[in-house]
Amino acid sequence: MFYLRDQEVNAGELLFREDFSEGWKSRWEITGGEWNAKDGVLDGLYRGNAGGLIYTNEQFPGNIIMDFYGKLIAPCNNDLNFSFRAKGWDHEKDDAAQGYIAGLNGWWKKRTGIERYPECVLYAMNGSFVAESDREYHIQAGIVDSMCFILVDGELIVLLSDPDPIRGEGSFRVGLGTYCSHVQFRDLKIYRAENRTVELAYTPDF
Repeated sequence: MFYLRDQEVNAGELLFREDFSEGWKSRWEITGGEWNAKDGVLDGLYRGNAGGLIYTNEQFPGNIIMDFYGKLIAPCNNDLNFSFRAKGWDHEKDDAAQGYIAGLNGWWKKRTGIERYPECVLYAMNGSFVAESDREYHIQAGIVDSMCFILVDGELIVLLSDPDPIRGEGSFRVGLGTYCSHVQFRDLKIYRAENRTVELAYTPDF
């Protein structure tokens, strides 16, 4: 359970779980980079000044929480990326289609943040949290109504309020990725987010 402004959020129904066992590639669309899995760990490497995301073939409606473990592999220390409410890959433009792209140590200045793609004009970033290479982090991210979020090891690091959140017919995919870096992921779970409004108030004690 965690709080987003005046919303108490809990993980509800488990919608999807990926342990990156044999056959995992049949459940994902790989758009670029080198992706391999061994002993339940997904290893992603992109060698150019660009990025590659992989997207679930399965789609997820409404409010969701991504819950997974991620690591930057030394000597790399940038761009452990992930995406939600995503349409996948735009093959005509050879770029990510509409969605929220988030990440740790990104945007060339080791910022943790979320941007709405492809407009890239709505974003939230935090420069005070910097992930260490070869250290595994527990990451939870997603969207609840108009609020996008990233928690790292249980701490809310980024909150983005979108006045006109991405909507559309049907459902959306989630993605994992990197940009000119080397990363690892494991134990991805997607939950339906359950939220309720709570009354917040200070009680003066002075």
